[in-house]
This record gives sequence, C-alpha cells and structure tokens, in this order.
Amino acid sequence: MRWVGKNVPMKTNRILAAGKGTYVADIDLPGVCHMAIVRSPYARARLRGVDTKAAAALPGVLAVATGADVQREMQPIPVHTQALGEKRIPIWALAVDELRYVGEPVAAVVAEDRWTALEAARLVEIQCDELPAVVDPNRALEPGSPLVVEAWGDNVLSSGVVHQGDPDAKLAAASGRVSGKIRTQRYTGVSIEPRGYLASYERYRDRVTIYGSIQSPHSLRIFLAETLGMRENQIHVIEPHVGGAFGLKLPTYPEEPLVCWFARKLERPVRWIEERTENLLAGGHAREMELSFEAGYEPDGRVTALKVRLVADLGAPSALCGWGMASVAAFVIPGVYKIPDVRIERYSVVTNKCPWNAYRAYGKEAAGFMLERMMDLVAEKTGLDRAEVRLRNFIQPDEFPFKQVTGASLDSGDYPRVLRRLLEEGGWSRFAEEQAAARARGEYIGIGMSYELTPEGGCIPQSSLLSAFDGTRVQIRPKGEVVVMTGVTSPGCGNETGIAQIVAEELGVPIDDIEVLQGDTDVCPFGLGNSSSRSVIFGGSAAKLAARELRDKMARVASRMLEVGEEDIEFGDGKIFLRGAPARSVSFEDVAGQVYRAAFTLPVCDEEPGLDVTRYFRHGNFEAMNKKPDPEGRLNFYSTWPNGATLAVVQVDPDTGVVQVRKLKSVHDAGVLVNPMLVDANLHGAFAQALGGAFFEDLVYDESGQLLTTTFMDYTIPTAADLPSFEIGHECTPSPFNPLGAKGAGESGITGPMAAVASAIDDALRQAGISVHMMEMPFTPQRVWRAIEEARG
Repeated sequence: MRWVGKNVPMKTNRILAAGKGTYVADIDLPGVCHMAIVRSPYARARLRGVDTKAAAALPGVLAVATGADVQREMQPIPVHTQALGEKRIPIWALAVDELRYVGEPVAAVVAEDRWTALEAARLVEIQCDELPAVVDPNRALEPGSPLVVEAWGDNVLSSGVVHQGDPDAKLAAASGRVSGKIRTQRYTGVSIEPRGYLASYERYRDRVTIYGSIQSPHSLRIFLAETLGMRENQIHVIEPHVGGAFGLKLPTYPEEPLVCWFARKLERPVRWIEERTENLLAGGHAREMELSFEAGYEPDGRVTALKVRLVADLGAPSALCGWGMASVAAFVIPGVYKIPDVRIERYSVVTNKCPWNAYRAYGKEAAGFMLERMMDLVAEKTGLDRAEVRLRNFIQPDEFPFKQVTGASLDSGDYPRVLRRLLEEGGWSRFAEEQAAARARGEYIGIGMSYELTPEGGCIPQSSLLSAFDGTRVQIRPKGEVVVMTGVTSPGCGNETGIAQIVAEELGVPIDDIEVLQGDTDVCPFGLGNSSSRSVIFGGSAAKLAARELRDKMARVASRMLEVGEEDIEFGDGKIFLRGAPARSVSFEDVAGQVYRAAFTLPVCDEEPGLDVTRYFRHGNFEAMNKKPDPEGRLNFYSTWPNGATLAVVQVDPDTGVVQVRKLKSVHDAGVLVNPMLVDANLHGAFAQALGGAFFEDLVYDESGQLLTTTFMDYTIPTAADLPSFEIGHECTPSPFNPLGAKGAGESGITGPMAAVASAIDDALRQAGISVHMMEMPFTPQRVWRAIEEARG
C-alpha cells in the first residue's frame, strides 16, 4: 500500500484533541519552584548597580541573581556563526554593564511559588544612568547617532553588496524606469503557547534535565553546555508538546541557561513560564525592513536592471538567529525573475528595540513584497496585464537548476504553469465582469496576484543550529513493531506523521504500527530540530535511507525463508511475499522474529544480528560549500525552492479605508507532497499569519524606545471572522537533490498574500478613480484612508 501522498490525520490528533497533551506547564516535579525575570524599563542606559536586598528578604524567596553573578559563574551565551561578517559582543544571560532595550533581563528571582517570585521581582531596584536611545534604523545610520554598542563605532551589525553586470548603464539605457520604497513593519509570531522551561538537577549524576517549549533540543544542549561550563552528557533536553513556534523558539534565550543554573544551584526543579506581555516585549521580534528599489524595463515588460537598498532594523544585538532575516531578504532577490544586471545593498542595523528572532518566512516575505510591487508598477507603466509581465520575466522550466545572481541555487520549478493554473481557476480573465457588476451596486472590488519564492532547508556554514543534514534511527523490534527516532522535531506541524508515512511505505506496514519519537536528546540521534521546513526534507530523507536499509535486510531473510530470489520479494499489508503470488508469503512479524531468534542459523546467520539502523542525510544542493566553490565566492544558503502563486479579491470602502478580503486562492509547488492534508493545514496557518501582518499586527515603539503594544488589547491578531475561506491547488516539480523529491512547505504562504492584497487594493480603488500604490504594511483603515486622501489631493 502506498502511504506517501495520502491524506493521513496527524498521529498526535487524538491526544491533543482530547486535551491530554503534555506541555511544559503541565509537567509537575516534586519541590518545583518558580523563576521571575526583572526586565529593563529603559531602552538604553548605563547600569550602575542592582539592589536585590528587599527582594531577597521577602519570605518564600530562594535566590536572586544579577549580571555580576552570571558573569562570575557562566560564560557568555554563544552566537551561532559569523557567516556574513557579523560583529560580536558578549551576550550574558543577565545584563552586566549596559541596557540596550526595554525588556532586557537584568535580574532573576526564584521563589517557592510564582506569585512570590513576581512580587520579589517588583522589589528589585535597577540603578542606572539613562542614555539617549535610537529606534529608527535610518537615523541609526547617520553620523552622530546614539550607538547601541559604543565599541563598534557605528550601528551596523553587518552589511553587504551583491553586484552583477552594470545596472547603472542598463537603467540609463532602459525604455522606462520604476522606483519605490516598500516597508514591512515589526511584528512577531504570537504562538498560542508562550515560551516555558522547567529544569531539574540530580546531584549524584551531576546532571541537568530541562523540559522546554523549544524547537532544537540538540542545538540547545550544545549552547547550554558552553554557557554553563558543562559537558553535553551532563545535560538532558526534552521537548514535550509545543503549542506553536514559527522560529521564535529557536535557542538561545537568556531564560534557558538561567533556569538550569538556578536548578543546579538550589538542587530543586525551577520553572519559568512566559507571560504574554513578556512575550511581546522580549520574546523576539521580526520583519521590520525597508527596501528602496529602481528598475529598468523594456516596452514588452522585461525588466533589464534592478537596484535595491535594504535597511533592516534588527533591534539590539543578541544570541538569537533572527539577524539572518535581513541577509536572506537580500539573498532571495530577484527571486523567480531573470534580471541580468543587479545591485543589492544590505544594511543590517541595530537599534534599542527587542532583538529579532527567526519568524516564519525569515525575510523572504519582504523581498517578495518588493519584487511583486515592482512588477505591478512595470505593468502599469507599460499597459500590460500584471500576469503577463511576470510571465515574460520568469526563469523558464528548462533552465533549472538555476544559479541566481546572489549565488542561490534554485533546484526546480515551472513558474509559468503554476501561474497560468491560478489565473484560470481564479477567474482572472473574467473578473472585469464581476467588478463592473459590483461597481453598479456601489461596491469597489479589486483583484490582485503575486508570485512567491520561499526556499526551505536553510544551511549556514559552521552553524550548530542551521545546517542541511539530519539523522534518523529506525528500529524494528522482535515482534515487528517499528520505532522511528529522529533528530528533527515537531512543534505542532505534524511532521512525525509524514515521517511515519515514509517509513510505512518503505517497509510495507500499516502506519499505526509505527511509533515516532522526537525531541529527546537521550533517545534521538543528533539532529538540528525544526526550522526552515527541514523536518521532512532532512529527517524524512534520513528515515527513508534507514528504512530502505532495513527493508533490504528483511528481504534477504524472507527470500531464504520462502526459497525465492531476493529480487522477487515485495512488501505490503504487513507481509513479505513473492511478486505475483501474494499467497506465498511470510508475515513481517515472523521475519523480524527470525532475525532476533535465529542469529546463528539459516536464514539469518549470514546477516548482522538485530534490525536497528541510523542514517544521516546531507542535502546535495550546496556545491559552493564543498567540492565546487563558486568562482565569485557566492554561497547558496537553501536546499530547496518551493514556490507558489496567490490571487486575492478584496472590497475597499473609499470613505473609511476599510478593506475586506473576499477571496484568497493559491497554487503551490512544494515538490512531492508526503501528506497533502498537512501541507494544506500549514498553508492555512500561513495565510492567517500573512493576513494578520498585512492588516493588523504591528509592534509600535515611541521615540524613547518604549513598546506601546504589550497586550492583545493593543497588538491585534486576526480571528476566524477576519479571514476568508482559503482555496489551495498543488503542482509538482520534484527536487532532484533529495530521495523524496520534497521541497518543504512550512514557511510558504506568508509572502504571497501580502503582495496580492496590496495589488488588489490598488485595483479596487482604481474603480473609484483613485490611483494609489500600497507600499507600506500593515494596510490598516487609517493607512488606506490616508493614501486615498493623498491621491485625491
């Protein structure tokens, strides 16, 4: 029976739907105490001291720590890599000399219960000299601006230029030019479960166990060992059920080493559960970028040159990996389009705001928004259809694998086919009639489309967190039960089900006979967890290799039991049988039993005892990192390149600026889909997050660096009432670089809706005789109304 490609419900559905999942807050250990964090009220200040006397004297308080304690007894938290020349400073679990953003941890308190810990935290007094803050990235680049890190001499974490051809000359020679500036606001992932950790310590084993709402247990173990000065085998990391992550639970946050340090110090379990306000204040931000562009085009719509200047507001320096979003945004330009002459300048700027951490789409959304708005402007200037302009600029199907100007190695795709299917199924050519009918009713509706390229399976050289390999162990037990242990994890996205399907198909057994274990560093082979949609691409590929090796061994044993040729053996329905004669068979269980029971006799004695294989899969789409360096030193940072087209229909009220999304349709190419139902579920969530960013979500700071949106009263996220029904179609161009042909889909669906709804808003307002170009998110009623009023003069 084939399992790959089937709609199979998540293996965890039953337990989660029953409310029987185990999250960090559900785990209760004897003697557990609670940690609270004292956070900086200042965006920038010089720290003179921290007075903890009143807090320490409060009944029920067990310990208080400051930066001085941390500096004496820990190492700085390691940063992941300096792949692109990023500047460094020591990052301590608690602030030592300077405060660089509101919400930065300054002290930590542990008490018998949570409420006492919170009260003690309020009694800690921070003594400091407040300094001028910088919260605007463009101002941060100006001479004389306040410096986030004075030793650097500027506010640039890193910068870079990609240059190919002569874009200035091509722009001068072009028939026409378009230019503009797009801005994506600062926002974040707001997973349903905030972060949380529970650490315990065993004195006689000198060992820490930490349960965490996390994504990468093995990576966290490495970073904790380095921070705490321990061996890796002294640290056991367990990831229980996780209520969403989206990249924002990647290591290393200050609270992670702190709970372990306190547990070791007190020899008691220590728990910390993040409050929503803490999450919004200090749980990692994302997205805030500004991209200025100028493009030259010909009358047929072909874009011949492109210049981009990207300024990203990373917030304060940290040990988190969010800084890479700016680099990725620059890296994926010009995306699905073949533009020969390009210059991309990137400035990754630090400010006195909460640091970036990874968030789903990881910079690709800003690049895609810019490219699609640019293509709409070219269409407007040439009078061509918006879709036709894209079709004339696409990389063509026979050009893959395609090396982009940045070094990106695009594995496969058929962009014209995907777009044409979307246009046909979405009624693009027929929409003018619907638009006219709506106009007659006094309604203004518009249609927009966009194309997104969302590479998955990120890989940074020398990184302990982001690399293009992973391991899986497959074990068949004596009664034929199959256990899969993977280095990848599932923070709620269902990849354990997809991996089980891959193994079930290889071994010919029911999926219910397969148990998948994840998220335990004592049980699972070393792996890099869940990020960048890597779980099925890497963990699933490794599972396929391990299961195939076991299948071959089982086939050899079964062929001797059946006295037939090994090449004539097939697997299915829990049996191993002769091809063409399924009645001549042995059960999968009997063959497994023979391997364990008959190790010294036929038909097993020529085989190694046991049925237990661990395999690692390393992705092949990285020649520049190993055997064939790029002559220009360019690196490819992604394994696979899924893509998709999105169509949106909106209704706009010109008098109020209110926008209603009436339709959202996507056609997506993620290669071979192991479980289409799970892919659709991931895309549904992505569409919701995309529309949340397009219309609602915004982390707003004032000029002094105070965050003004610290609760869901201020930070709006979409509800079901704000979202349309989603329509999804799939195309398939398999990736040639992994045995599954899969490309991943976990980050897809964020980029497309943003540009599609912007295009649709422009189109709707044209029906009212108003010419606008929505270039800045979110498209709130106020922003849309102001654009309308400016257009009206």
